[in-house]
Amino acid sequence: MTANVDTQLRGHGPRGLSVKRRGERDGGLGGNPRRRSALVLISRVGFILFVLSLWQFLSGRVIEDFLISNPIDVSVKLFELLGDPDMHHNILVTAQELVLGWFLGSVAGAVVGWCIGAAKFLGEVLEPIIIAINGIPKVALAPMFLLWFGLGIGSKVAIASMIVFFLVFNNVYSGMRNVPRPLVDIAKAMGASRMYIVRRVVLPSVSVPLFAALRAGVPFAMIGVIAAEFISADEGLGNYSMEATQQFDSAGLFAALVIIVAMVVVGGGMIGVFQRRALAWMRD
Repeated sequence: MTANVDTQLRGHGPRGLSVKRRGERDGGLGGNPRRRSALVLISRVGFILFVLSLWQFLSGRVIEDFLISNPIDVSVKLFELLGDPDMHHNILVTAQELVLGWFLGSVAGAVVGWCIGAAKFLGEVLEPIIIAINGIPKVALAPMFLLWFGLGIGSKVAIASMIVFFLVFNNVYSGMRNVPRPLVDIAKAMGASRMYIVRRVVLPSVSVPLFAALRAGVPFAMIGVIAAEFISADEGLGNYSMEATQQFDSAGLFAALVIIVAMVVVGGGMIGVFQRRALAWMRD
């Protein structure tokens, strides 16, 4: 007993502490989150600068300039577009289609996934049917949506919402199916109400996959919107990108892609902020 205590004390004595500190110094970033964050940021910026430099070097030397443009021309074109009222209108149209498609698809997917996941018999009946429908390429349904909803914003919202619907549905349905039954049974045995079980057991199980689907739904909704604008539209970023392609305006095309990526990043970031607030219970 004494030998064990002495051994533990020697491990925690000055020499043991010095070994631990040396290990922390060797690990470098493991004990200093700020240094690690700074290094990650510097590495990220360095990688982006490397890609841009490589792009600038290859343009006109290895690859024709009209095919890939270059970062300088794209930057100039981007500033021109951001000052153009017509581009403001295109951005607004695409943003409206993105938000509406994402919202409607998310709400419908969450509600249907919750209802089918809560009713076991209903899930057994409808799950294979929904999976089969999900196997249909969404872009292939674009002509049908154009026929039903016209050439305006309705058809773009319909395609985007359908894509997001299946994404959210699958995550919510899986979350409902993976609710820990022992916790539900224990809560019932202790006299917990149905609302208490939903709030304390079911929601924590569903919230994580739900928010994962909501964040992933932003780029998928943008894919649906842009694809629909490619097929038939006279406004929006997808329509502008198609016109730039037809005119061999690669700088304008890449500038439009930068705007599209920025919209997706902003949308995902907003959902991420709400997710951290809503799931604060996980850090408690």
